[in-house]
Parts: sequence; C-alpha cells; structure tokens
Amino acid sequence: MRTLGQNFLVDTRIRDSIVNCAGVRFSDLVVEIGPGKGALTRPLAQRAGVLAAIEVDPVLAHDLRRMFRGEENVHIYQDDILSCDLRELVHEHSAELPKAYRALVVANLPYYITTPILNKLLSNPGLFSAFTLMVQLEVAQKLTAGPGSKGYGELSVRAQYFTEPALLFEVPPSAFDPPPSVRSAVVRMRVRPESPVDADPDVMFSIVGAGYGQRRKTLRNSLLASHLFAGKKDAVAEVLSCASIDGRRRAETLSLEEFAAIARAYVKHKAGEDD
Repeated sequence: MRTLGQNFLVDTRIRDSIVNCAGVRFSDLVVEIGPGKGALTRPLAQRAGVLAAIEVDPVLAHDLRRMFRGEENVHIYQDDILSCDLRELVHEHSAELPKAYRALVVANLPYYITTPILNKLLSNPGLFSAFTLMVQLEVAQKLTAGPGSKGYGELSVRAQYFTEPALLFEVPPSAFDPPPSVRSAVVRMRVRPESPVDADPDVMFSIVGAGYGQRRKTLRNSLLASHLFAGKKDAVAEVLSCASIDGRRRAETLSLEEFAAIARAYVKHKAGEDD
C-alpha cells in the first residue's frame, strides 16, 4: 500500500550501502524516520543497540509492530516527526545503552517534507552525532553546495554550520516502488562538535535569513529591508564596511565566515548604539 506519497525502497544493494555508510554499532541509538515497510529497519535493528523508528502512517506502524514483536531493542512510534520531541525520545532510551553511546539518524526521508525535517534535525544541536539520509538529489546538492554555486542557499549555510555534509552516492528511481519522478542521493552529515566560525548563531542566522529573504536584491538592499536595520542606510553601510563585505554582492556568494563577519560587525554596531 502506498500512503502519503511514499516511495518504498526495494533495492537491497542500496539498502545495505546505506546501513554500511551509517556505520551503526551495537552501542548506538538509531532513530529511523519514516521506516515505511521496514526495508532499512531490519538491518538497522540487527546492528543497533536501540532502534527507535518513527512512522506517521498508523497502518504501517501497526505492521512494523507486528514484524518486530518480541525484539526488545526495537521501538516503533506512530507519530509525526515534525511534532514529536526528539530530545525526550533519545533521553528515554539512553539508559539502555553504554554511557558513551552515539545517537544517529538513518532515514529514507519523505520528499514532500524533507526540508522541514532537516531544519528540525539541525535545530537540535548536540543531540545527534550524524545523519545518514536518502533525499532528493537536488536537496543533496543544496546541502553540499559551495558559495556562488548552483543550489547554494540558506539550507546549505545551516547544514554546513552544524554538520559536515557529504554526498555519498546517487540512487536511481528503479530502487523504489513505485519509482519516483526524480533521482535520489544518500548524504552523510557528521555533526560538528563545535561551531566552525566565531559568531553568535542567533545573530548570524538572522543575517542569513535577511540576506536570503529577498535573494534577488543585493546584500545591502536585503539587509536594509530587514527588521535588523529597519531602513537605516548608515547602519547597513557601517556594518558591511566593518565586515569588509561589498554590499553589492548577493547572499548566495557569501561563505560561512563572511556571514559570521557580518554578524560580529552587527553585534559591535549594536553595542555602540547602546553606549
């Protein structure tokens, strides 16, 4: 049965490659998102210390519970990944594992909500060690794109701030039932133990959001239109000058360090205003 627009993985070679690339160990807690019919669930359950699978479809969740009945390390949750409390879920099962356990996410993500799921995972810093994900090829390219290249955008910046994303391999439509109309890819995103740049993350992502809020505009005009500057031309000019950034550039050309430089300059400017 196909529900919620899902495309179920049926190629066992791709399945095994994903599990191998995830590097799951018996001391790990693995969270699987959207297990569907359990293509990844069985090999993950055989390797993980604890497997928590989150499936929104009640029929599929029921079938998975029957499939894994009696397997104490497997927990099937019928829940919506976008509303469930991942931190509570991980902490609930951490007592079942060694003190130095890793929490990993392995998933064939539903394509229609891929970006919201990625944003949720990235908004839980320190909870997971790595994500190994099947996504639409276009999304995989965005996650790994560099400044000025096609696809580089706000999602790229967020992903590369919190993780080290790598596109591992592409997956053809024939690996699924039914075959999707797009190509897919597997990405591994190792979570960074510390920030790659020196900047207040809240301020920096406000700058990033402002820059991409009107991406057809120059950076100067995008910042000018944002709530951060509220039309204050002199403030925008001062901050960009302090950061050594040409305001005629566009957000998609800026590196992580350049966004961080603007964030530091903005903080310095605000401190000057308050004096």
